[in-house]
Amino acid sequence: MSYNFDTTLDHRYDNSYRWVQPEGRDDFIGMGTADLDYECAPCIKEACRRVMEENTYNYRMRPDEYYDAICRFYKANYGLETDRSWFTHVPGTIVGIRIALSAFANKGDAVLMHSPAFGPLKATIELAGYRYVTNPLVYKDGRYEYDAEDFERKVRENNVKVFLLVNPHNPTGRAFTQAELESMVDICAANGVTIISDEVHSLVVFDGARHIPILAVSETARRISMQVISLSKGFNVMSIPHALYGIADPDLREKWMQEYLPYDFHYASNSYAIAVVTALLSGQADGWMAELTQYLKRNLDECLAFFSRDDIAGTAVVPEASFLVWVDLRDSGLDLDRLGAIFREEAGIDLNDGADFGPDGRGFVHINFAVTNAVLKEALSRMERVLKR
Repeated sequence: MSYNFDTTLDHRYDNSYRWVQPEGRDDFIGMGTADLDYECAPCIKEACRRVMEENTYNYRMRPDEYYDAICRFYKANYGLETDRSWFTHVPGTIVGIRIALSAFANKGDAVLMHSPAFGPLKATIELAGYRYVTNPLVYKDGRYEYDAEDFERKVRENNVKVFLLVNPHNPTGRAFTQAELESMVDICAANGVTIISDEVHSLVVFDGARHIPILAVSETARRISMQVISLSKGFNVMSIPHALYGIADPDLREKWMQEYLPYDFHYASNSYAIAVVTALLSGQADGWMAELTQYLKRNLDECLAFFSRDDIAGTAVVPEASFLVWVDLRDSGLDLDRLGAIFREEAGIDLNDGADFGPDGRGFVHINFAVTNAVLKEALSRMERVLKR
């Protein structure tokens, strides 16, 4: 491989959220927060270096190269023809989703999500004064499936105004198929529902699965949908805040702009973010991403092999995308109300308790395997002590 993913900084000492150590300990393994442990693609450093050497941080327009890179990315990866007029940017995905809710719904309206669901998105909906409604994904034979009948019933019974789609899905790792997405789109279109599609986990996709952006699904989807992407998850640039919002339909775009412009994000262009996003979407890190995906696939295969052992109490849901694995521990004999605490106390591993993803997540854990292979081996060894039947 051209890039080294086996050597990283010691994140216990660089203020990493994931690697925070309890007082008196320095041996905890961080496997919770969704970021990568690896050094970033070289083009990121070079893009930042050019901005730093200018040492001038005035108001900046976004250059043509930025928009050209965005359009190139969607065409090259998804065959989607886009236009620069579709795109605006916000410092982060969740703040943008909060703004979009104001654009497309009124306080008290129902917002639908698949469940189990990422907790901060649920909080964003409820704290902003909207009603949170769930369409549970059906867990069967180790895989989660979309329930179209329940989806349509929930939309109609609750007079849903916004469907907040997370695709690929967090925490299950599903990359929804064309048929599934068409079903969601058609039901939403028939019932006056706007779709906000959060696609932040779309850059790492495994084994023949494919990510389909909502704006690539159909003409109907382009009429009713907003598409959200951040490069943070795949390229590990969380500390360079940037999220890209795409809307094809002019009327929908006008509603968005009425809410978006007062926040002055047009002028609040972060020079580093624009340079980095331009470099990444122009393809300068495509080779790095391909090798990263290979490395993550090796780690994932090791996780899946571990949880497929007869002597290990747990069943892993095979993710189609991203670098987090969702593990069913409901038959483990462990206290399902203390799963996170058990792994911290007995294994020194800080992971995500599935209960944080709502009632449908109770009895599961969410594990970030974007660590070095050596760290993964140590973590699995510690987990074995907890999960040995």
